[in-house]
Amino acid sequence: MTMIPQDISKYLSAMQDSFHSGPALGFGEKLSQIREYSDQLALLLLREWMKETDKTLAQDPGRKEDWDIVRKDERELLTCFGLLRFERYYYRNKKTGEYAYLLDRYLGIDPYQKVSGEVKQQAVEAAVQASYSKSGKAACPEGISRMSVCNYVGELKHFPQMMPEGERRCVDYVYVEADEDHVALRSGRNAQVKLVYAHEGVREKGGRQELVNPRYMTWPLEKASDDLWEEVSTHLEQTYDSALLKGVFLSGDAAPWIRAGEEWLYPCIPILDGFHVKKALRQLFGGRDALVSAFWRYVREDKYQEAQALCRRVLEESPESKRAGKARLANYLLGNWTRIRNRQAPGAQGCSAEGHVSHILSERLSSRPRGWSEKNLNNMAQMRVMLANGQAISYAQLAGKGRHAQKSGHETAADTLIQDKKLNAKLKRNAKNTLKETMYNLPVMNCGTKSQLYQTLKEISAGALPC
Repeated sequence: MTMIPQDISKYLSAMQDSFHSGPALGFGEKLSQIREYSDQLALLLLREWMKETDKTLAQDPGRKEDWDIVRKDERELLTCFGLLRFERYYYRNKKTGEYAYLLDRYLGIDPYQKVSGEVKQQAVEAAVQASYSKSGKAACPEGISRMSVCNYVGELKHFPQMMPEGERRCVDYVYVEADEDHVALRSGRNAQVKLVYAHEGVREKGGRQELVNPRYMTWPLEKASDDLWEEVSTHLEQTYDSALLKGVFLSGDAAPWIRAGEEWLYPCIPILDGFHVKKALRQLFGGRDALVSAFWRYVREDKYQEAQALCRRVLEESPESKRAGKARLANYLLGNWTRIRNRQAPGAQGCSAEGHVSHILSERLSSRPRGWSEKNLNNMAQMRVMLANGQAISYAQLAGKGRHAQKSGHETAADTLIQDKKLNAKLKRNAKNTLKETMYNLPVMNCGTKSQLYQTLKEISAGALPC
């Protein structure tokens, strides 16, 4: 580790040069330069720390007793700091014949792994908001290909189950709103990505309206309507005291899959949302406000026959070429008469499903021409919903590669060695001593002036390294 203090000194000197470059470099260029210096130093420190750790493993009495050194191999791993090149010993167990890189096992680096977990994490996290291409460039200094990001998104499969938060809440009304996004698939056909969310109403905050305790849900494309509404119904039962509920308002465009929810939610009050009502009225009556007002008057007074006669008169006055389209609109409005009237029910509120679908789904899935695979479309929709729910997106957990993921097979001899408490204590102690030695060999620590940098480095050297 004798070279490390010199390298840190070079790093600090380079930082100083960047700070003192004046207007020759813009502020953004200074930050990019500092980031580059920091990444290079981080790679150097990592490489030296791994070298010391591998050396400690090689010198351990338990290792010498049970494992022979076969050779030393070089490995490359793409990290968030850049490409990390390091060497480590390859061992063979004397009793079992097992071969292993003990350093890799200790650090949790999988065999044949080319990209580290935090690069995959950054790529997937960025992909929730941006294209695969942009996400790959943001994942690490070297960048990764858009196909790699696509593959990482496709590896996700362990999405969290919908769980109730705290005790059941007591409210008069719950509002469930539903709509779907139409997304192009690679196969050339379109798919419906369904979004359902439940909330307790709307409140003012900072001059804007927001939903109270919203919870968003989406499902795989192949999920049956009854299955998804069963999940929504279970969520409501677990979250709210159903004995005190006066009503569950179900709002949407009255598509068949949304109407299926009316049989699952109790006591359900179905509503045809205002966006689709106004759109249908505008197209049916050709923008004639007097006719629109007459229709609304009939709705308020529950005069179905008069509304039907009004629609029939408009159809008779329409050109033959437009009559079929207008007939569909009239049937849509009259067929949802009860749902339109329910907009006046006590406790009823407006529906914002169109806006939520646009913000949560369409913004990433369909706002620009692209073709999705079904697997990645399902996964991306799930992550967009997780983001809307304020849930953390962890590549390791969603891909089933976290620290606590189930291991296949039995514990190996290498696992037994690297989990040894005495060996782990020795590795941690050596890491701390290495940091202290590095810091105290820096010129700033021996110049006699106790500057702010001196105090900061001293605190770092006195602290514990995360191991």
